[in-house]
Amino acid sequence: MTPEQKAQIHDAMTRAERGTTARVAVRFIDDASVDAFERAKSEFEQQKMHTHKHKNAALILVAPNARKFAMIGDRELHDRVGDAFWEAGIAAMHTRFAAGDIPGAVVAGLDHLGVAFHEHFAQ
Repeated sequence: MTPEQKAQIHDAMTRAERGTTARVAVRFIDDASVDAFERAKSEFEQQKMHTHKHKNAALILVAPNARKFAMIGDRELHDRVGDAFWEAGIAAMHTRFAAGDIPGAVVAGLDHLGVAFHEHFAQ
């Protein structure tokens, strides 16, 4: 990934979180054979995101070598947005991911999360 692409992801993370109580993380892993959803849950715990005071943290996990990704969130976030939100976020990411635009997929996911963060968790 180029420095510009990394900067785009960082900027999208900042936009998503700014002015909210929510937190988001992005993790890239090299595993070629992984259950992205299970690994995302593991990373969520390892990064101690489940300890965020407002229970509204989210994580995007990308495994480019496995051509898989996942987006998960903590209890309060999920309770507010529901299953349709997650399905729409995955769909937004999938289009770019399938085209090989992994950084664009991550930014799309972060932008999707940002909408929920600002709607439900504004400071």
